[in-house]
Amino acid sequence: MKKITILFISLSLALSAMSQEGSKVSHIIKGKVVNSQSNRPVSYTNIGLEGTFYGTASDSDGNFELKVPADLVDKSIYFSAVGFKNKQFAVQKLFSKEFNVIKLDPQSYGVGEVDVAAQNMVLIRILRMASEDIKYNYGAGPFNMHFNYKAEKKVDGSSESPITASVVLYDATGYSNPSKEDAFKSRNYTVSEVKNGKSYRFSDAMLNLDDLLNLDWVRSAGSLLNPGLLSDFKLSLESQPTINGKEYWVIAFSQDNPTLEASGDYYANGFKGKITINKEDYSVLKIEGEVQSEKNSRQGRGLATDSEFYSDVTYSFVVDYKDLLLKNVVLDKSYTYQGKKVLEKWQLEMDRAHTNNLTVIEKRNYFAGE
Repeated sequence: MKKITILFISLSLALSAMSQEGSKVSHIIKGKVVNSQSNRPVSYTNIGLEGTFYGTASDSDGNFELKVPADLVDKSIYFSAVGFKNKQFAVQKLFSKEFNVIKLDPQSYGVGEVDVAAQNMVLIRILRMASEDIKYNYGAGPFNMHFNYKAEKKVDGSSESPITASVVLYDATGYSNPSKEDAFKSRNYTVSEVKNGKSYRFSDAMLNLDDLLNLDWVRSAGSLLNPGLLSDFKLSLESQPTINGKEYWVIAFSQDNPTLEASGDYYANGFKGKITINKEDYSVLKIEGEVQSEKNSRQGRGLATDSEFYSDVTYSFVVDYKDLLLKNVVLDKSYTYQGKKVLEKWQLEMDRAHTNNLTVIEKRNYFAGE
């Protein structure tokens, strides 16, 4: 879709230049395209004069500018974006304002009612909007989040004592600037009140907190919420449920050849899941995923390894969001290590969050008991 948009813009600019060679510009129409329900910008809206090749597209923030030649002032101007109803006006109607706000209505028909190709374009558009609207839908930093942590383990069917702890996370920028780099630099945490932990050596692993936090794709604008990766996924509409009085899309996704950037797993050979998105504001309610992997490093699923690794790895995860923040992360994992079958489960459940009386944390406390 990005390539199509770029082609459209390039073609529009070229044809616009040709049109203006012999035409005097009568007016410059400036404005912004927004979602009529949420007032969020609608990026890359196609904008053109009906019956001509003369047009442009809104930018990533929904802003646009169109120079209208004198011989085309009697035309109509249309606005078209995937996932929204088209809108059309008489060109002269927009001359009276220096800056026009064009409100597009989200499509009211079910995504499942369109053909496969059209549905894929709509789903890509929904996911792009979800990514673009993160900074509007979630809490900006700085803030603290307090989590209850629990890790459980079974080796060949025998349960070990679970590890529980309290985790305080400090996020300097929050969801105002979602990206992997910003999440790594701005998020730090400390661990306390550890119970039943036996060993805190690096090779005996840590608490797996980074792996858990990296599943917060909303904070990192990662994986399915990275528009640059969407072409690597197969997408389909699974359902359109009503949850607590609000309507949602549940979009299923998969990768035939999983990438590290999308799956977060260096050796993944299977990756699929689903994401639940609010129809009104494009906020993410839940992310669910399943990964199969040839092996995993003992220090994290995203690292390469030559020795001392887990084999025949499979795991699933669920990430929930509530009240503008990450609410819960659960990761269930099974693998073989030193000839033994191991089952592990980690959970981070947010207890509370606050923006006053902050505890500023300067580093990541990788080890319980440090």
